[in-house]
Amino acid sequence: MPEPAPPRSVGDADAPANLIDVGVLRGSYGLQGWVHLQPHSVDAAVLRRTRRWWLLRPQAREAEPAATRPAPDEVAAALHVTGLRVQGAGLVAKWQGCDDPESAQALKGWRIAVGRDDFPPLPDGEYYWIDLVGAQVVNRQGLTLGTVQGLRSNGAHDILEVARAGPAPVLLIPLVAAYVDGIDLPAMRISVDWAEDW
Repeated sequence: MPEPAPPRSVGDADAPANLIDVGVLRGSYGLQGWVHLQPHSVDAAVLRRTRRWWLLRPQAREAEPAATRPAPDEVAAALHVTGLRVQGAGLVAKWQGCDDPESAQALKGWRIAVGRDDFPPLPDGEYYWIDLVGAQVVNRQGLTLGTVQGLRSNGAHDILEVARAGPAPVLLIPLVAAYVDGIDLPAMRISVDWAEDW
């Protein structure tokens, strides 16, 4: 079945280079072109703050929900968002050019991105997942355990996915004070109380 055509691009701005994938469209809602949106973040603060959204092409297979940096050829259109509200466990959104349930349903599986510069500031000690990807993880003995390749949530807390060489290519470290001694974003370094063989 051929991929549905993207909606006509709204606005004349080029997509920013620092787009972050923040959610996925789940199908139509109602009769006026509203779309169910499942954010990757529980609080959806980024989506609530800005109406500068970008539509991204669907992925071949759905990955673990996490903010990621899309490739330039994934960006299909700029969206002019006119409405957003909470609906169940997700959100419903409305934008110009999506005016009926058929248009909204055709976007099921497409993704939404927001420029990193549009993310709201966080309180001290809190971090966006995307900012931690690529950081080196070093334990108290000074041993580099690997590099953060992603994050996931187990419902209770976030977990660092640390890529490394060896028999277990991914090390999972809970992102909690008991194991994380500090995060130095300018140095892209996370200090942990974790052994190499745990």
